[in-house]
Amino acid sequence: MEVILYILVAVCLIFGVLKAHSRSKGNADFELIAKTCGALTFVCLGILAFYLSKPATENMSYGLAVIIALVLGMLGDIFLCLDDANSHPNRKNLIQAIGVLFFFLGHICYMINMLTLEPLKLYLLPTLLVFPLIYVILCLTKVLTSGLAQNILLAIYFLALNIILVSAINLIIIYGATAFTMLLLFASALFISSDIVLGLSWFAPKAKLHKNHDYYIILSYFTAQCLFALSVYFV
Repeated sequence: MEVILYILVAVCLIFGVLKAHSRSKGNADFELIAKTCGALTFVCLGILAFYLSKPATENMSYGLAVIIALVLGMLGDIFLCLDDANSHPNRKNLIQAIGVLFFFLGHICYMINMLTLEPLKLYLLPTLLVFPLIYVILCLTKVLTSGLAQNILLAIYFLALNIILVSAINLIIIYGATAFTMLLLFASALFISSDIVLGLSWFAPKAKLHKNHDYYIILSYFTAQCLFALSVYFV
C-alpha cells in the first residue's frame, strides 16, 4: 500500500504540468480541471498517509491538522483558477482575495501544527522577520506595485510562511535530520519559493521571469503539498 503514496505524488505532479501547459495555451477551463484534480490528489495523499500511518493518539491531531490544511489549499487553488477565468474586475479581486485567504488559513494550520510539536528556540525568533522585511524592502524600493492594504496583508502572509520554515528548522535542531523533519523543511522552502515567484509575477511587472515560470510555481507548490501530506506517514 505504501507504493500508492508515491504513485499519487507522481499523479499530482503530472496534473501540475498539465495545469501549467493549459495556462500557456490560454485554456482556462482545462487549467481549472487540471489544478482541481491535482489538489484533490494531494488531499487524497494526506488521507491515505493518515490511514496507513495508524497514528498514535498523540500524533492523530498532527495528521488531522495537515489534512485540514490540504483541503484549505485545494479550495484556494480552485478560487485562484476561477480568478484567472473571470474577466470582471470586481469579481476578480474578490475571488483572488478569497483564494489567498484559504491559502493563508492553510498556512496557519501548518504553522500552529508545527509549533504545537515543539516551541521555537529563543535564538530563532529574530529569523522570523527575514521574509517580511525583504517584502517591505521590495515595496519601499518600488519593485512591487501592490497597494498599501495588499502590502500589509502580504507581509503578514510571508510572516506565516517564515514561521513555518523556521519551525521546520527548529524541529531538525531538536529531533535531528529524520525523514519527517526533512520533509517539513523541503516542503516549507518550496512553499516560500513558489509564493515568491508567484508574487513577482503578480506585483513586479519589471521582474524578468523565465518564460516557463508558471511550471515552477505550480510544480514547487504541488510538491510542497505532497511533502506535507507524506509527513503524516512519517510523523
